[in-house]
Amino acid sequence: MSFFKMKRDSLNITRKLYLTQKFFFHGVYLRTNHTVKIMKREDFLINPVRHIKLKPSMTVNELIKEYSKSGSFGAGRLATACDIYERMLREDCTIFLGLSGAVVPAGLRTVIADLIRKRMVDVIVSTGANIIHDLIEAIGGHHYKGHWLVDDFLLYKYHIYRIYDIFVPEEAFTKLDFKLVEIFNEIGREFKGQSLATHEFAWELGKRVEDSNSILRAAYEMKLPIFMPAVRDCEFSLVYYYHDKLVGANEKLKIDSFKEVPVFISLFERAEKNGMIIIGGGVPRNTIQHAAVSSKRSIDYAVVITMDRQETGGLSGSTLEETVSWGKVKSKAKKVMVTGEAVMIFPIMVASVMERLGENFIREHKLF
Repeated sequence: MSFFKMKRDSLNITRKLYLTQKFFFHGVYLRTNHTVKIMKREDFLINPVRHIKLKPSMTVNELIKEYSKSGSFGAGRLATACDIYERMLREDCTIFLGLSGAVVPAGLRTVIADLIRKRMVDVIVSTGANIIHDLIEAIGGHHYKGHWLVDDFLLYKYHIYRIYDIFVPEEAFTKLDFKLVEIFNEIGREFKGQSLATHEFAWELGKRVEDSNSILRAAYEMKLPIFMPAVRDCEFSLVYYYHDKLVGANEKLKIDSFKEVPVFISLFERAEKNGMIIIGGGVPRNTIQHAAVSSKRSIDYAVVITMDRQETGGLSGSTLEETVSWGKVKSKAKKVMVTGEAVMIFPIMVASVMERLGENFIREHKLF
């Protein structure tokens, strides 16, 4: 028996073993319902790479179409993300946007506020920190372009905080602390011990913000809920500490993140279809996915933009294939994970889809 015949027989035995044990052996066969199809050589060579063609004055979506023709690496995944987001918007789908990482101080504040006003998202789940940075700018503060290679002890002496290559002066936080203590006191007096869910808290903040570019203000005006399940994990905690010392028991602001759980899960239950767009991961991603499991309404569309890896077992880097095992995302869901920096990737995705929809596109999808 020749070496090549022995090797071929060995492969056939291995293939039969995988089929018998019903393992999914990627690239060897496709399984659809109860049908198993052995992949032939020609099945792997169907779609040739069509090379990217650039031209002067290309629009964002024209470039994305070229990415789609290539279909390779990050370019192909970004093109797929644009297609999925467009489908979410054109179909009767409730769109959950998860925000983690320092995306607001890095420049996505107006992008997110515009998405709210155009009804291109329906629900936001955010870290408290991103909302804090929205508020800093809402009361006149700024984030400054900096550099990652800098003497951090010198910044410490100058009372300048660094977020990678972004600088924030300490007085921006100090000014906000004083303002928020006043707001906390006011809300506490108004509700007299009544607990607020975090989305109700966000609306109360938005009601008191005048900046039209503010995420909170846009959410308040459009009645879009912003949930902050880890609301105390940011500057809000320090503000509450001061507030707690200034007011009596009946005037203390009370935030109850458990109060919103039935509300949040009901959004999944009421929806015809559910879609999620995740920037980063962490608590916002887990909150959205856990609601999908709790409601037994697995997610139909999913786009995740992250630079985290799956090997640590952390949620931020877990693949969308892994989420299928939990029932968080449907096995047949339209889904893609784009590995890249969100401040670069997300605006391109949004701009491409906006271009496809056109100026006259109107989406009516009201939750409240």
